[in-house]
Amino acid sequence: MPHEPGVRNCMVPLADVESPPIVVLGGSDEERAGLVAQLAASGFDARSAKTLSGNDALPGLIVVTGDTVVELVAEARDVPALAEVPILALVPSMPPGTVAQALSAGASDVARLPLPQALLAARCRNLCKLGRRETAAAQALTKINDVLTADGDDAEALVRVLEITANVLSFDRASLVAHIEGSDHAFVIAASDAEPMQRFTLVVNEYPEIVEAMRTGQPVLIDDVLTDPLTSPMAELLSSRRVRGIAVFPVQWRGRSLGAFLLRKRNPGVQHVGPRGVELGKLIASTTAAHLRHGAVLESLRDQTHRISRARYEAERRLRGIDSLKEHFEAGADGVVVLDDAGRILFVNRAAERITGFARDGLLGSELVDLVPQNQRPQISEAIARVLAGVNVETFDLQLSTTSGSPVWVSASTSTVLAGTGAVILAFRDVTAERALEHELRSTKEFLERLIDSTVDAIIAADFKGQIILFNQGAERLFGYRARDVIGKKPVWELYEQGGARVIMRMLRSTSYGGVGRLEQTRREVRIASGESVPVSMTASIVYEGDREVATVGILTDLRERIRMEQRLLDAQQKLQLSEKQALVAELAGAAAHELNQPLTSIMGYAQLIERQTAEKEAQHLRPVKIILAEAERMAGIVKKIGKITKYETTDYVGTARMLDLDRAAADSADAIPVEQIISEESQTGEFTAVAPGREVVRETPSLVDLVELEDRVKS
Repeated sequence: MPHEPGVRNCMVPLADVESPPIVVLGGSDEERAGLVAQLAASGFDARSAKTLSGNDALPGLIVVTGDTVVELVAEARDVPALAEVPILALVPSMPPGTVAQALSAGASDVARLPLPQALLAARCRNLCKLGRRETAAAQALTKINDVLTADGDDAEALVRVLEITANVLSFDRASLVAHIEGSDHAFVIAASDAEPMQRFTLVVNEYPEIVEAMRTGQPVLIDDVLTDPLTSPMAELLSSRRVRGIAVFPVQWRGRSLGAFLLRKRNPGVQHVGPRGVELGKLIASTTAAHLRHGAVLESLRDQTHRISRARYEAERRLRGIDSLKEHFEAGADGVVVLDDAGRILFVNRAAERITGFARDGLLGSELVDLVPQNQRPQISEAIARVLAGVNVETFDLQLSTTSGSPVWVSASTSTVLAGTGAVILAFRDVTAERALEHELRSTKEFLERLIDSTVDAIIAADFKGQIILFNQGAERLFGYRARDVIGKKPVWELYEQGGARVIMRMLRSTSYGGVGRLEQTRREVRIASGESVPVSMTASIVYEGDREVATVGILTDLRERIRMEQRLLDAQQKLQLSEKQALVAELAGAAAHELNQPLTSIMGYAQLIERQTAEKEAQHLRPVKIILAEAERMAGIVKKIGKITKYETTDYVGTARMLDLDRAAADSADAIPVEQIISEESQTGEFTAVAPGREVVRETPSLVDLVELEDRVKS
């Protein structure tokens, strides 16, 4: 067993010892009540009682006070159930000699009254700990006996015994070491920090503390391994494995040594064990020895001892075989290690030292799996098993640790030359640089593949037999085929229109489309999985190895969406042109309405003025005036329609000519004139201002009075 087989937190504590209450006896009710209040204030569960019998629940501590302290202590000790319960006697300052009498009567501790609360709490706490320790020791011994009686020397039962022992004696871990008289080896048959069925073989002379305990038959307590002369030769090793305090209890039956309990802790100091702890450890060792003396464990260990002797003979035989091949191994350029059936290193040549950086003396006896990562260790075990069975293993890669801290990759092979002696030859050479280059090339390849697959455009490559060798995700989206259904299965010309592949190859070999071996962007059509022809924009090139053409690569962009966008853009441009034309017509109509509105207003005004100033109703000039007035009003209606034009609508005219259709182009309104620009008269200044486009101004035909006033203003 190594000194530290592997730490795991498997300590199972004893069943928690409940904290019984503190019972206060003696004195008056007021005195007891005061003590109970003090203890309660310090966090204790304290109760007052006038008497206490053995039939009551056992208290954790009895506090006795009053004038009859000595008598009460003696009475409590006469009750068998209270024999081990701590008693604190609180005696008055008088009479003298009471302290000695109380101690003689069986008190665990005596204090004089009055006693400060902090001091009272400290004394009670220490006595409660003492009581719990005594109770825990008794419970531990009972529990160990129950476990061994029920399960005997079963591995899990022994582990449970060790856990209880380590817990009750306040050690971090415990081991049960069995030793067959006359053997150089001992066996760890159970350990609190290892799997129940796991056993370790150790050379007994490497554990002087165990040897001393079995030789003398007495417990060995080592306060600190760094200073104790017994362990000083191995002090540095023990300290590195977090071992400072050690206790060893020999396991004997009728004067014959069966082994020892080995207890260890991380921190120095074993004074806490004390005489009571030593006696408890002896009792546990004796109880365990009684169950081990004729158990199956010792019988199996006797058989194992014989096997170890046989193994020693085989090891010597292996060494003779290694010696016969040593010169051959040392002369080779490859590293060579020889392993036994457990994977321990028996031989290392100079080349292996050079590759790993470890000295030969440091590697001998260690396990090869310690130099490889966790995930490769099963591979080592499998290779050893197959070689010992007479079957060589194919070359495989291993990652070995080195003294520089940087691992090396080696290519390992095996040999069955020494398989008959139980040894395995493992030869290896450093391939770190080669594997690094392979990794770099693989990473580059994977990056390029990801780059090609992430490209939106379709990328297709084919050899010169027409077989597709590359079909990225963009090609899958464009053609509707899966890559696995195309690569190596479908000729590339089936992706193009009839004869399209030949045309592209002629263009690639021509000098007119970007140079020989290159095809500048051109528009072609391809055939997708549904049979539809799809327009694409493509570029292509020929891949050469030296001067030999080996493959073609094409990059294709789907133009369907672009064509749809161009059509939508053309429609939008046409609509914009029509909108601009309608806006131009509306602006022209507004300008015409503005320019015509003023002279028409004047014509109509003056015609009305002439008509009103003529006294003779049948005057000859009135008829032309009325015609002028009617035609002016007709023109005003036309101007009104022009002012209401909001869109461009035409109608047939003479021949093939077309003219603006005022009725369809003008908005329909009875008394509103919507124009792009209209002039309104300012009554104060006579000036005309523009009205914003889209606004409507309701105008009435001007009266004669308005025209006269307008004429007068013009004359003035």
